[in-house]
Amino acid sequence: MLSVEGLSLSIRGAPVLSEVSFEVRPGEVFGLVGESGSGKSMTALSVMRLEPRGAEVTGRVVFEGRELLREPERRMNALRGREVGMIFQEPMTALNPVQTIGAQVAETLLVHGATDRAGARAAAEARLARVGLPPERCPLSRYPHELSGGQRQRVCIAMAVALRPKLLIADEPTTALDVTTQAQILDLVRGLVAEEGMSLMLITHDLAVVSGMADRVAVMKDGRIVEQDATERLFRGRSHPYTEKLFSDSAHVPDREPHIRRAPVLEVVGLVREYPGPRKGLIARHAAVRAVDGVDLTVHAGESVGLVGESGCGKSTLTRAILGLEGLQGGAVRLEGAPVVAPHVGPEVRRRMQVVFQDPYGSFNPRHRVDRLVAEPFHLEPVPEAERRDRVAEALEAVGLKAGDGARFIHEFSGGQRQRIAIARAIVIRPSLVILDEAVSALDVSIRARILDLLAALQGRFRLSYLFISHDLSVVRAITDRVLVMKAGRIVEEGATAAVFDGPEHPYTKELIAAVPRVPEGWVA
Repeated sequence: MLSVEGLSLSIRGAPVLSEVSFEVRPGEVFGLVGESGSGKSMTALSVMRLEPRGAEVTGRVVFEGRELLREPERRMNALRGREVGMIFQEPMTALNPVQTIGAQVAETLLVHGATDRAGARAAAEARLARVGLPPERCPLSRYPHELSGGQRQRVCIAMAVALRPKLLIADEPTTALDVTTQAQILDLVRGLVAEEGMSLMLITHDLAVVSGMADRVAVMKDGRIVEQDATERLFRGRSHPYTEKLFSDSAHVPDREPHIRRAPVLEVVGLVREYPGPRKGLIARHAAVRAVDGVDLTVHAGESVGLVGESGCGKSTLTRAILGLEGLQGGAVRLEGAPVVAPHVGPEVRRRMQVVFQDPYGSFNPRHRVDRLVAEPFHLEPVPEAERRDRVAEALEAVGLKAGDGARFIHEFSGGQRQRIAIARAIVIRPSLVILDEAVSALDVSIRARILDLLAALQGRFRLSYLFISHDLSVVRAITDRVLVMKAGRIVEEGATAAVFDGPEHPYTKELIAAVPRVPEGWVA
């Protein structure tokens, strides 16, 4: 169905893809794996003829006998959506924030003249229902911001398959989703491919996802395909060193010093956080929504504690309450014995508690240089200028960067380097507690392995305590001493990490662990 032969791409003279060749057969699921920056997404965009301005493309891209690189834009517009559909990695940026979801799915049919407005609306409703968003639960009148991440991804899938294309390209469709939502999305895509007889080109860095989905797989590095074969043969054989490295990084566990129980750093007792319920009239409201319901949590000095659960379980609300960014309706938060009471949290308490966010780029001011960004926490602890410069340089070097990198801007760094800079900013004033909010969820396996090693080394060097909030259970198992499982605002299970993962007791914990994709036994030595 699709044949890519010797595809090369450069942007303003800089090579991005080099002699990329592969095939996607009718009804086949083809996996494309590799690190961030390896060229996976640019390959997909080149197939769709959506490469950026200034790009020079050579080679051949043949779809059902048509040479796409030679097709005029008018014919490509007719092909995109109708014969080749694409699911993008970030649904919030792929959707129009000022259009309803029903209008956006219907637009695909209207643009291609497949039906009239009434027919497009009916088809949009049917497609959204097929992807798990029936009108009684998710009306067509909703906007993207009113949906969860998993629901937004389902809307993107409905748009991509609205016209039943022959080839579906899915670019990291589950990267930022929790494990149960990820399992649902993968089952949905697998079912649609089987029902519609489509071919699927699945782009991901998750080897376990590929093992359960793809018939054949190609491994990409530095813009080249270094190895490709039937999935099971490639997993068992792994002839290229880079493929072997991907497998070892995906199972990487950092070396950590055994934790010795010390005094508590963070104590959360009976924490309750409520939000006003929706209106049911001009004045009256429904009962308040309790996002966090009587949570107890303790993190000891030098300890790593994991907090896991699905999207919407209350993890982020709990985090904001711990940071003193939201008021409480009950309970207490104490940091090294000092109360944390929003909004009156003093600089001395804030200095001892820092946070690393999921999206490092979004948490930095792009107009400032890195040395100023890393030095931001010093407004909590004024120090002389010379000492400030020395400590910024020390923090950058501690996270594996150079002191001279402080003179550069944040857009000049890769995703993994930005996360290192975010960690440098968190440790520059030597806090007692670092809260890591999905800090590695969007990173590929190789960068994730290096960041986990870095966190383990920094913990040993500076005696840090970590509260590690994540939906990635493999990461939580690798980096934490204890784990707490959260569901509907409550902690339903807690204990030593190995004990909870090896012998879960609560049904919800069992459900989470069962939803984690795994490489079939025997495929990897």
